[in-house]
Amino acid sequence: MAKDGQGLEVSNADGGAIAALDFLTAEWLAFGDRLPEFIAAAEKEERCALLPLLSANLLLTVNSTAAFAMAQCHFARAKAMAHEATARERAWLAATEAWFAGARDRAQKIHEDMASEWPHDLLAAKVGQLHAIDRGDAEGILRIGERILPANRDNHYVWAMAAFGLEECNRLDEAEAQARHAIEMERHDPWAHHVVAHCLEARGRLLEGVTFLQSMADTWERCNSFMYTHNWWHLALFLIDLDRRDEALALFDKRVWGMQKDFSEDQINAVSLLARLELRCVDVGERWSDVAIRLEPRLHEHFSPFLDLQYLLGLARAGRQSAVTEMLASLEDRAERATAGEREAWADCAVPAAHGLAAYAKGDFGEAAGLLGRAMPHLRAIGGSIAQRGLFGAIHLDALMKSGWNDAALAILQADDRERPTVPWTKRALSDLYRRVGRSEQALLAEYQAEQLARRYAQGQA
Repeated sequence: MAKDGQGLEVSNADGGAIAALDFLTAEWLAFGDRLPEFIAAAEKEERCALLPLLSANLLLTVNSTAAFAMAQCHFARAKAMAHEATARERAWLAATEAWFAGARDRAQKIHEDMASEWPHDLLAAKVGQLHAIDRGDAEGILRIGERILPANRDNHYVWAMAAFGLEECNRLDEAEAQARHAIEMERHDPWAHHVVAHCLEARGRLLEGVTFLQSMADTWERCNSFMYTHNWWHLALFLIDLDRRDEALALFDKRVWGMQKDFSEDQINAVSLLARLELRCVDVGERWSDVAIRLEPRLHEHFSPFLDLQYLLGLARAGRQSAVTEMLASLEDRAERATAGEREAWADCAVPAAHGLAAYAKGDFGEAAGLLGRAMPHLRAIGGSIAQRGLFGAIHLDALMKSGWNDAALAILQADDRERPTVPWTKRALSDLYRRVGRSEQALLAEYQAEQLARRYAQGQA
């Protein structure tokens, strides 16, 4: 039986099929921009089930109705070819079937088992981590990384995959060390860059974050639009915290929005960055309208509560009230159909958070604070990374401050300042709140600290 470049047996595979599978592994792990070439090859394959099967998984990551329909066709073809499937291929079939059924927990479990049984199947590990990310299962991301690392210590992609699990579990020192080890092995590893960015952002190492990402940016030109726009998005977050908001807005125009405007990941990068800029009092002009045009077809998709909340926020900020009303009703219907394992994400978090975001966009800050406050304890369940989910916490905090919930806002700001004592905006917000509650000495100290930080950053001092 033929074997691929990872040493894994592949049923009914000729040389062309093996070459296509090796191409997919290299492109997917590198977040390359040539993945559509594999889908085209899979459409022509007539014997090897693994090609249309992996193509179906790739298409499912697109999170669109059209891609989902294409994935169904590829999966049906894979099943028709799978009469001689290996045990590993049968596991892929079962995991993919679970994904189509919406049982992401079951799909993830199969991929975790595959990571133990076939640790060289790096695509199985990658898709398993994707399921864990989409379910907010940080420990699951880490388990998969730890299961494949011992057998792949010479592979920089695996070090970066393991590092991301560590980062999402807040083991930041280990995560950064492993990601930097991956970069020492191969500078062109955008996922490793991404992990380092997460670690530096979480520590508030702002100037270091800018310098690091700028030094790696030349390697992103061959990345697909998700990885390209997302790493630039991370750079924009550092710039916002450094009060370099004009530069962050310029990155939105030049790097974050415009590659593939119909792709879900590009859309949420755009929504998140515009919202974060507005939270720092930046006038983003008519940019919301251009994003909202691409969001209106997504009102009833519901591939992920994490995506849905950002779609709704973008529509609300663009003033598309009828679309917001329709999507809220559709979200409530989706939550009613949630399985027991999905209920926390959809009913406990997505529905109140969506109504809170809609209220926030209308200026009903007290209602927004209350509704978002209900959702916050369940936020991890919607998926995404810690940094990405931070948007919803930032909006909740702004609603608290604008509605006069001073004690609750102060507690959050103090916690933020303990975690990242290097952000001038946090110090200024603390100063304002301390004045509101009559703590003038602490207000003066926080204001002084903000000025000192701003002066140091203006002089390029970390």
